[in-house]
Amino acid sequence: MAVKIENKCEKDEILELYLNTSYFGDGYYTVREASLGYFGKEPNKMTDYEAIMLAGIPNAPSVYAPTKNPELAKQRQKQVINKMIEYKYLTENEADKILKQK
Repeated sequence: MAVKIENKCEKDEILELYLNTSYFGDGYYTVREASLGYFGKEPNKMTDYEAIMLAGIPNAPSVYAPTKNPELAKQRQKQVINKMIEYKYLTENEADKILKQK
């Protein structure tokens, strides 16, 4: 199945499919639902802080949902940020600024 999807879709389309079928906890199944539910705003209005927190939730939604375990959600967010630094999507300085946004 994965090979068929990769042969028919571009990477951006695959990512969109994934994000629009992922579970984010609290009954939210899309990025939009999760953004509206957790932050009360459309996805394009999220801060980097909020977007990175949201990115960490699908790994274990019942554990990392900010409404269930705010501290674990923040720890997971930090793991995501550390990976972004490791893969050079962010610098340490940028990451520090994001974490101070809240």
